[in-house]
Amino acid sequence: MIGKFDRYLIRQVLATTIFAVVLLSGVLVFGNIFKQIHEILVERGAGISFLWIFSMQLLPVSLVFTIPWGFLAAVLLVFGRLSGDQEINALRSSGVSLVRIAAPVILIGLALSILCLWLNATVSPRSKGNLKQMLYNELKSDPNRLLDPSVVQSRLKGQRIYIEERDKNNSLRGFHFYQIDDENPGSLPLAYVYADHVVPPAEIIPGSDRIDLRLTGAYLEKYNRDANLQSAWADKIEPWALPLQEDEKRRPKPKHLDNGQIAELLNDPPEDLNQEALNKYSFEAIRRYSFSLAPLALCLVGIPLALTSRRKESSAGIGLSLLVAFCYFLFTILAKEMQSANFEASLASLWLPNIICLGLGIILFQRATRSA
Repeated sequence: MIGKFDRYLIRQVLATTIFAVVLLSGVLVFGNIFKQIHEILVERGAGISFLWIFSMQLLPVSLVFTIPWGFLAAVLLVFGRLSGDQEINALRSSGVSLVRIAAPVILIGLALSILCLWLNATVSPRSKGNLKQMLYNELKSDPNRLLDPSVVQSRLKGQRIYIEERDKNNSLRGFHFYQIDDENPGSLPLAYVYADHVVPPAEIIPGSDRIDLRLTGAYLEKYNRDANLQSAWADKIEPWALPLQEDEKRRPKPKHLDNGQIAELLNDPPEDLNQEALNKYSFEAIRRYSFSLAPLALCLVGIPLALTSRRKESSAGIGLSLLVAFCYFLFTILAKEMQSANFEASLASLWLPNIICLGLGIILFQRATRSA
């Protein structure tokens, strides 16, 4: 049965959580937008409407992180204030146990974990895929911007283009094209094309899959299967196709597939995927399940931690939430780094933060009960 104090506690925690999540999500979303605003507005020439849709697609990705963090901050702030005002002690003096007091908040943590599971396993991967497709469609709507001079064009995966200048006749001078391996950023280019003079087509049709260029004074180099460099000079190449479509044979990355799609892939794995590649998909699916427990796990630590600190200051609660959340997220990052070295150990370390939070929460609850 929900009592008056339960309703009061639920209102306080939910209101503070919503405020914290909105604030943190705004910081993350706008931070990502500002990081890419030059490319979106200047290089791509996208409008404000595109920027709005782009930010809405970023929101589910940020909520995966801001919901656990915001909920932890709310728990620390609300329980810290109640403890400082002696309201918790008054309830316990009347015979209400600490576990009973915290029960509504723990249930909120469980509900938020279910919400995070839905976001992690379904919504966030689709949003990431939509973001990638949005940027690609925006490029295809005006492919001529790919030939803007004095700008390193990196909008298509695996390609870098740089043009030194464009003359009055719309011809290009100093054309550089690099084909690179995005999976190995530090590696040498897979292929390189240079031309002294380039004549683009009179009209580039929006939605085209390629741009046919006429190269003059061209130099080409490429590494063959034996990693030997092959090079050639050509006085004229016509046409030379600059591809605008990404390789359709390229398999989507694990982060762009929801858990249902990953399960289908693992149940019927393609022949061209080795065990190491399959492990990446399996790791991503399990990581989402583990990370979805963050609100519940952080709540179990946050409640007794707030009672122990007994501080009313907002800055103390926020600082404490930063420290606890950082330690929790750090384990997830370390697990991902361990993935290629020891797959089994990385899977175990994914669940380690939740196990630690559960054990630490039980210990802190017992100490808080004895100290009261």
